[in-house]
Amino acid sequence: MSNRFLKIFFLLFVSCISTVAFAQETEDPDYQQIRQAISNHRSVNYYPTLMRRYIENDTTLSLEQYRYLYYGYSLQEDFVPYKGHLPKLVEARRKFTESRGDSNLAHEMIKVAQASLDDNPFDIPAINIIAASYLQIGDTVQYRVWDIKQKGLLDAILSSGDGAEPSSAFHVIDIEHEYEVLNRLGLQIEADSLVNDNVEYLKVRENAEGEKGFYFNFGACRNIYRKKYE
Repeated sequence: MSNRFLKIFFLLFVSCISTVAFAQETEDPDYQQIRQAISNHRSVNYYPTLMRRYIENDTTLSLEQYRYLYYGYSLQEDFVPYKGHLPKLVEARRKFTESRGDSNLAHEMIKVAQASLDDNPFDIPAINIIAASYLQIGDTVQYRVWDIKQKGLLDAILSSGDGAEPSSAFHVIDIEHEYEVLNRLGLQIEADSLVNDNVEYLKVRENAEGEKGFYFNFGACRNIYRKKYE
C-alpha cells in the first residue's frame, strides 16, 4: 500500500474523528417541525433552496441546515427507503481499494460516484470516494469541498444522539449510514442485533478507544417503507 494512499485515508479518518469530537448538543429529529421548516416557501430553509445549495457544494451550510437536508429528505416524495448503492459504485469502491488509490483511476471514480449521487444525493460512500479521489490527484481545493459535505452529513447524524442507549440512538434515514459512521471511526462491526422495530445495536470489535458499540434508530426509513409499500 502506497504511503500517499495511506495518507489520504488517514486525513479522511482524522476529519471524521474531528467531527465526533466537536459535535455539540444532541437532539432527536422532530419531523413535524422539520416538515414545517422546509415547506415554507419564504424560508431560507425551504427544501428546494437547501437542496440546490447542497448540490452546488455550498460550503456555508450550517449544521441546522444539514439536519433539515438530511432528515427532510425522508419526507420527500422521491425518497426511496432501503435503496442501497448503484452496482457501479460498489464495483468502483472495490477497484479503488484494490488499486491502492491509483491516481489513474481517480477521474473514473469521481464520475461513477457522481452518478451515484445523482441517484441518491446522500450516498455518503460516494462522497467519500470523490473526496479521496480529489486528494489522490492533488486537488486539495475540491477535496476540501467534498470533505466539508461529508462532515456536514456526519455531523447531522451525530447531532441526533450519542448512541449510548436506545433512547439516545443516532438517527439515520439509511441503514447503510450506520456502517458508514462506524467505518469512518475506524471501528469494525462484530455483530448487530435488533432492540425493537426502530432501533438496532451494532457491537464493535475490541478497539483502543474502548468502545463497545452504538445504538442506531432507523425508524424514519422503516416508517416510510411501511407507508409506501405495505
